[in-house]
Amino acid sequence: MVINKVTQPNQLRAIGNSETFSSTTRYTGSKRVEAVFSIRRGAKSPRYEKKTLFDFTGVSEEQLHILAMYGAKVKLQDLLRALSPDVMLNAQTMAVVDVQKDLLDIEKPSADPTTAAIRSIQKATGLDENAARAMLEQAKAKGAANKPTKTKAAA
Repeated sequence: MVINKVTQPNQLRAIGNSETFSSTTRYTGSKRVEAVFSIRRGAKSPRYEKKTLFDFTGVSEEQLHILAMYGAKVKLQDLLRALSPDVMLNAQTMAVVDVQKDLLDIEKPSADPTTAAIRSIQKATGLDENAARAMLEQAKAKGAANKPTKTKAAA
């Protein structure tokens, strides 16, 4: 049985269990967006590939913003879960979100882990670079102070 073959003319393509599937979204112009994504009836049901053209003609700017909030909230929740519990639970952490900078811009990861850590601290807390660097230094010092020392075993 071939699982990736469409068996009837108007049937969705089944996605095999071992297949890696990536959804895509593409703006086609004229207020239309094409999306290719997977759907399934339940957790143990097979996945199918679905291609849909979304027509936003007649949708107001307010309606677009309200619709966009679902994806924005999901992305923000993902970002917050990646932070330490103390930072995540701080009410000031990402209390105001710059959608362009915080959710849409895809930065090239820094090759320098210290710079990447400073950027993460800045994004999470809103601190300037010097304050974020000081916070990182404090964390390094605290980590070094709590690091167990190795003792030589008696021969």
